[in-house]
Amino acid sequence: MKPMSKSLMQLTLLVGIFLLSSSANAWNSFGRWSGTRITMHAAQSTFPAGNPYRTSLYWAVMQFNKNPSQFRITQRYDDTSLDLHNGQNEVWASADRRHSPAVTYWWIDTKTNRIIEADVVFYNAYPYTAYMNKTTSLAYGGSKRTFRTVLLHEYGHVAGLHHEDDEYNIMGDDKTHIHCNGDNLYSYVGEDAADGLVYLYGGYSGTIEDLSVSMFRRIGASGGYSSHGFCRMFDSSGTLLISSDYEGQKRYDVSPGQLVRVEFTYENNGKTSQSTQVGYYISTNNYISTSDRLITRLSRMTLIRNDVYTYSVTLRIPSDLAPGTYYLGAIIDYNDTLKEIDPTNAAYHIIRVR
Repeated sequence: MKPMSKSLMQLTLLVGIFLLSSSANAWNSFGRWSGTRITMHAAQSTFPAGNPYRTSLYWAVMQFNKNPSQFRITQRYDDTSLDLHNGQNEVWASADRRHSPAVTYWWIDTKTNRIIEADVVFYNAYPYTAYMNKTTSLAYGGSKRTFRTVLLHEYGHVAGLHHEDDEYNIMGDDKTHIHCNGDNLYSYVGEDAADGLVYLYGGYSGTIEDLSVSMFRRIGASGGYSSHGFCRMFDSSGTLLISSDYEGQKRYDVSPGQLVRVEFTYENNGKTSQSTQVGYYISTNNYISTSDRLITRLSRMTLIRNDVYTYSVTLRIPSDLAPGTYYLGAIIDYNDTLKEIDPTNAAYHIIRVR
């Protein structure tokens, strides 16, 4: 995850780093490739056929290639000749603790500021999980780090993106740059990284649109990374509601008929600006769908791919809800007016009606 230390830069013959950024956006870059397509070679020893991490790698690359820029990664497998700076872009795992949890090495031509090679090395003793399950994820109090989010972060480095601490984004704390519906987690490139990739490589020639809603938000910065925490719920005066730990997140105490302010993070990860609608639902289980009870909806939300939007919406808890635990969810583009490349558009809070 970290950029190379000075000693490692010298050891691996990194010849230059140039930080670029757009003044209107948060992302940072150290360079770019001459073209818009590169090939990464995965080690046979780390990602053998039938191994769940090979499957996880496959899906992470698929997710990365949904970004709205022209940049794409072709993933090859079963590489048996691995080394840093050997003329081939590679990904593998190592027993060397210096690679914990993962490091991307890059080489740049200082005359052109063009990347000429990138290698990603994972520490093989780190507690990863190849599965996207809420209960095992560090983001929700589990003991495992999701391999897919780490790989998306590292492949962001491969593309030329640096760490970022100004926004909620994958190049910050990747383990909490996710959205969740039911017990399934979903990884994605996100608005900020997508914006950087479009700046570096130009927009995709075809149609790529994607909106998302998440239960996480930026809460600060740490060592060049954005720090993320859960979105919150407040009463109508803006006071944080009383809560208790439940299913890896907060469960907020509410009363029937109470006005509350519900916070979520919304992103436009696609090619063009969108005006969309958001529906807010009450469910008796943690999978939010349009078949659940609609509480209210925002008639129009404008999302531009130049910012991450975290804010709260005021709504009323239904007055006829019996005491118990419920799931208060948001679905962006709930009426499916936008043809999206990734239609996983829901996230949820947990509430307890007293």
